[in-house]
Amino acid sequence: MKNNIESILIIGLGMIGASLALASKSKVIKVFGYDSNDSTVELAKKENFIDDSFHSLEEINNKNLSDKIDLVIVCVPPKQTQEIFNNIHELWNTSITITDTSSVKNHLKVNDVDNIILSHPIAGSDRSGLSAADSELYIDKKNVICDPFNAKSSHLNRLVDFWEGAMQMRTSVMTVNDHDLIFAMTSHLPHLVSYALIDSIRLSSNDVEDNAGGGLKEFLRLSGSNSEMWSEIFTLNRVDLIKALAGLQISINNLLELITETKEIPDVFNHLEILNHELNEIKSFKEEKF
Repeated sequence: MKNNIESILIIGLGMIGASLALASKSKVIKVFGYDSNDSTVELAKKENFIDDSFHSLEEINNKNLSDKIDLVIVCVPPKQTQEIFNNIHELWNTSITITDTSSVKNHLKVNDVDNIILSHPIAGSDRSGLSAADSELYIDKKNVICDPFNAKSSHLNRLVDFWEGAMQMRTSVMTVNDHDLIFAMTSHLPHLVSYALIDSIRLSSNDVEDNAGGGLKEFLRLSGSNSEMWSEIFTLNRVDLIKALAGLQISINNLLELITETKEIPDVFNHLEILNHELNEIKSFKEEKF
């Protein structure tokens, strides 16, 4: 199996997939595309985002595809990612490397497959669709790779080479558990809080008009992201998100008590010690308790 990537198939031509297509074509990689929306595929071909296309998953689900495809990247919402994996089972254990771009991984399950490796390119936008594509979206961004199915080293090396070489990204490897907990805190929680903040302003019946500062504008940007996709993420990563949200709630309660002067302001060391103890209790909760 050759290590370099000469041709890829991108399943899902939204902003993430279309940006991958443009970036790959700039590296003289042949790009095949598929999307459940036929008009999106036709536009992608017309605008030269992709070189060729497939018309159905049934057409893709053919082990002979390994003659012309080196890498398949599934760029669809989290729940659909599992469905796509299942629907291309003929590509399992072939010379084709298969990966995804989902920001939550715990729900992705396959058995006895040696060529599926999970990826999470940490790059995005509040915009969506083909028109939001950016050929430089991935440059110098980080990509977290998870290998829960113990893929062959040849596939892992090839995938890392693609992300680092062709896409010019930085890569690191994590377990799925570590990945989902970290991104519950650093990505999913901020989006959830943005909805809460905007809702609290709405409920206050005060019109902020053009008085929003930079911080609020950033929260407005986050809350404007694809609501259907984020609803899936919140549901699929609910246990880690509950832990992250509970930790935030402790901090907010502590701040509220300090600001209202209902308790003495502790020194920094003691405050952190108390907070860490409370967070450790939260992290020790088991999934069945939620």
